[in-house]
This record gives sequence, structure tokens and C-alpha cells, in this order.
Amino acid sequence: MNGLLPDNPARGAERLIDLLRTLADPIRLRIIRLLEGRVQSAHAPAPSDGLSVGELADVLKLPQSTLSRHLKTLTDAGLAEARRDGTSMLYRLASAANIDASRQLRDLARAHLEHDPQAKTDAHRLAAVLRRREPAPAADGFFGKHAPEWDALRAKWFGDRFHLEALLALLDPRWVVADIGAGTGAMLPLLAPHVQQVIAIDNSPAMLRAAKARVKQLGLSNVDIRLGAAEGVPVDDHAVDVALLALVLVYTADPAAALREARRILKPGGTLLLIDLQPHTVEILREKLHHRWMGFEQTELTGWLLAAGYEHIRWHSLPTRHMPNTTPAPDLFALRATAG
Repeated sequence: MNGLLPDNPARGAERLIDLLRTLADPIRLRIIRLLEGRVQSAHAPAPSDGLSVGELADVLKLPQSTLSRHLKTLTDAGLAEARRDGTSMLYRLASAANIDASRQLRDLARAHLEHDPQAKTDAHRLAAVLRRREPAPAADGFFGKHAPEWDALRAKWFGDRFHLEALLALLDPRWVVADIGAGTGAMLPLLAPHVQQVIAIDNSPAMLRAAKARVKQLGLSNVDIRLGAAEGVPVDDHAVDVALLALVLVYTADPAAALREARRILKPGGTLLLIDLQPHTVEILREKLHHRWMGFEQTELTGWLLAAGYEHIRWHSLPTRHMPNTTPAPDLFALRATAG
């Protein structure tokens, strides 16, 4: 016996081939990695009792129907098992998955995924999912009594974004900000009160007409609206302190050229802020919203940015919440870099 095949070579080879077929799918490898209980955060408990289909769907950003098919394949292969918990089914790694070929193939898969960006994103999402399991704190006076509903109570009186808008007061009032791909100007009322000037740029005359109407209605006197594309920005060299591209790169023909243009107009030490989509498979965004790109890998963006002369690159994942019976929304990211 060699540690991979049992004493009966024919039966062992057949078992090994079945396992290889099962583990050949990257989604199933990610599921197994989550069920192993090794992907956890210091701020969240390990999923030792298993994960529901809904929780796995939140982590992997897949429809529950697709996830159920993969779980059935893993269960049939003896790699996963389910137990009922109330009205839910919780899935965990089967004990048979720790025997011989199953364990060795899982070890190989885990080593392969150790530095995979998508697997790391799974870990962040899993921590968020597990934190939602934590019980509410015990009643403790007024705030203890109302803690479970405090966010809703505060939002009822003050709205659910006042704190985010208030944080914009941290912006430097001397800054000139270029809002590249400004669209209808949704960001302009947020930025204009806190900086010296906002230059709003878009290549759609219809979008700019809507932006001009918004600016006029709100009396934003420090907003300059210009027609231009992200790959050819109508701004002088080294003229702005901040270049903002919010959900713009997915529409550009040449994202690397757009990043070079943003670098050209930034002052030395100026800041680039990107908000866009992580890699995804939601085809409806290409079909209905005419996205040219299905999101961006962190490593790919970093390469473009370094080549364009940026430094101090920071990536922050912005997971979206999946609503049942809807197409999962791709996760976003916020990326900040400095013009070197």
C-alpha cells in the first residue's frame, strides 16, 4: 500500500479517478476549503457546526441552486455531509474526507489555494457571515435594551448615510478633485462642499446635461463640467490633487490608458481613488449595462498602476450583500494609490 491507493488496485484507481473528477472544479475546491474550518478570522468563530447553503452562497457569490448542485456532488463523493438544524441544512466536511486519497488531494488543493486572491476574499466574506451568527449583547439599560434595533432607530431619525457624508469633511478644502466618468453627477453634491474645485468629466453629452442640471439646482458654484473620455482627460498635467474613477474602468476600452491619464493630471503625491468591480460571472451586467470588463483582479490592477508610476497601492474589498432569489451582485473594491 502506497498511502494513496488501497490494497485493491482496481478499486483504488476507480476511487481516485472519481475523486479527481470531483475536485477538478474550482468552485468545489473553494467549498471544501470553507467546510474544512481552516478559513477563519480572529474576530469570528470557526464554522465547526457547518455552513448553510445560504451562508455558502453569501461567501462564494453564487445562486443557491448552483451551490446545491455542487454540494450534492461533494456529498455523493463522500467529501461533505449534511445535518438538519431546524429548517436549515448545515454542511460540513465528511469524516471520510480525512482518509487516504481524499485527505492527500485536499492537502494539495489547500496548498494551491493558499495564495489565491479569490480564496483570500472567501476568507473575508466567511468572517463577515460568521460574525452575523453572534448573539446580541445582554440587556444593559437603555442601550442594552435597544441595541438589536439601534441602527434602525437611528436611521429613522437621521437617515442611514449621515455619518458617511459627515466623514467627507475630512477632505482638504484646498484640493482640486477630478471626477472622471462623473455620469449624472451623483458624487458632485458630496464632494463640492468640502474641496476647492471639482472637475466633472464624462464622454456622454446626455449624462453631462443631467449633471449640469443637478449642479444648477444645488447651486454648486465650484464644479466645472467638461466633455471627455477617461483615456483622454481634458485637464492639464499635474493639475489635480485627487483623481476619482467610480465604476468607470469597467466601461473603458483601455483601463491601463485611463490609469496613465489619471496619473498625468495628478500632482506629485496626489491620490488616485478607484471604486470598481471584482472579478465576477454576472453576464447580465455585460448584456444590460454594457460593461466591457467582468471586473478586475487585484494583481492585474497593481501591475498597471506600477507601470503608470503609482506607489503606496492599497486595496480594500467591499463585499455586497446577496438577497435571496436575486442575481448575486458582484463584490466591489476601493483602491487608493499615490502618484509617485
